[in-house]
Amino acid sequence: MKYIISVLIGGLLITSCSSSKEASTSRTERKNLEKELVMHAVEARKYVIRIDKIISQNGNADLVPENNFFIINGEFASVSLAYMGRSYHMRPISGINFNGQTVSYKMEKDTEKRLYNIQVEVESSGNRFDFYLSIGTTGTCTISVTNPYIQSVSYHGNLVPLSQTSYTEPLPKERI
Repeated sequence: MKYIISVLIGGLLITSCSSSKEASTSRTERKNLEKELVMHAVEARKYVIRIDKIISQNGNADLVPENNFFIINGEFASVSLAYMGRSYHMRPISGINFNGQTVSYKMEKDTEKRLYNIQVEVESSGNRFDFYLSIGTTGTCTISVTNPYIQSVSYHGNLVPLSQTSYTEPLPKERI
């Protein structure tokens, strides 16, 4: 009787150990697939960065990612970002919201650090914004924004690839 119980317990232990190895293997495969999707999206210039935090000289704040985003779709860009900082213009601003075209897009891949460093210059209605992106292969990223009319500000967010079927046409005209 003791022999049967010990065999059953041993069988259960072996089964549980093998199933945990399968789960960890599938988790590793899923992470590798996510990294490949991020890398492909960045290199194809088709991605959305959902912003969850703003970092400025006036302080930090958590943001709602559905309302704060940076989209690159080929040569087009759409930006909707909250803003905290000084405005060097006649009227103060509380957000950076526009659709525009990329004038310049420079990408460097740092394989050692597993990062993409991207410099994007976007123009809309005569205004130019410089965006400096640092995107990790896991999808986490930081964005710094500069413009002559506002104080520099940084953001933290996560990259989500644009699917080929979800959005392939140019972005609509500027919305205000």
